Amino acid sequence: MSIKTTATIEDLYRVPEDGKAEIVNGELVLMAATGFMPGRAGGEIYVSLREYERRSKSGYALPDNVGFIVNLPNRRSFSPDAAFYRGQTYGWKVS
Repeated sequence: MSIKTTATIEDLYRVPEDGKAEIVNGELVLMAATGFMPGRAGGEIYVSLREYERRSKSGYALPDNVGFIVNLPNRRSFSPDAAFYRGQTYGWKVS
């Protein structure tokens, strides 16, 4: 009989620097690298979000490989290919 432990946010910090992971259903799930076309599509979405950020001044466009801690059913984190963030920057210098 094995006892399964629930993955934590601290586990995300231990993922190798060139890796990407999310917590899904309590498990640390390593994400595979994307290919050329998905990477390009994510880049195009980021560019569009960055243009919106500059026009609206209402948030921050973020590229791939940025992790978010969330409290969703079956999810504690996610790392989208591009995102628009309107929350606190927690004292980080944002230009």
